[in-house]
Amino acid sequence: MLRALGSPPSFAGLLAGFLAAVLVQAYAQASAARLLGDRAAMRRLGGLRRVLDPFGAVAAALAGPGWGVTPELALRSRGRLALALLAGPAAVTVVGLAGVIGYVAVGGSRLVLPFAGPGSVISGVNLPAAQAALLTFGVQSLAMAVLALVPLPPLPGWRLLELASTGSTGWQRARHYLVENNLGVLALLILLILPLGGGRPLLVVILDTVVTSLLTPLG
Repeated sequence: MLRALGSPPSFAGLLAGFLAAVLVQAYAQASAARLLGDRAAMRRLGGLRRVLDPFGAVAAALAGPGWGVTPELALRSRGRLALALLAGPAAVTVVGLAGVIGYVAVGGSRLVLPFAGPGSVISGVNLPAAQAALLTFGVQSLAMAVLALVPLPPLPGWRLLELASTGSTGWQRARHYLVENNLGVLALLILLILPLGGGRPLLVVILDTVVTSLLTPLG
């Protein structure tokens, strides 16, 4: 996001998209868990500070997409827990698409959409203020919805992978390094920020590919 400071509407859209995605994901997951049997899920959530992840905020500042805190969900059924976890990215996707539709509604060109990945808008876009804010808001939200499914801690995608794990010795060893030693967070930051091999960061390339594939039918 910081690279978009030269374009205040773009910066505002990226920041709003980040905050909206963090809040919507956490509350959608807690709401879904409550409907599926975890009656205390909503009470365990606090305000914005409780769902902000400091490392996720650093990632957002430097790379654009970031992440928030995945709430603790007390559901014994693996199927129900998986549904609750997936409710977050699904809700954020809807928010992102609403932002993109808003961009088109205020006169934004559809021809831009197939090329509007997070890697393209992170430095700001040269558009009228309302269009720039709505487009960057939508793209940021969509990128965070996709990022949430990456199977690395502390993302929901990791929790989903845990549900499918067998609990083997190898899995326990991997969990020790990735979760308890915070190597998962380090891996996320490296893959989002550092241009490995002289190109763009690997996760940014992946997010670009997925987000533009979602936006292409709207173009």
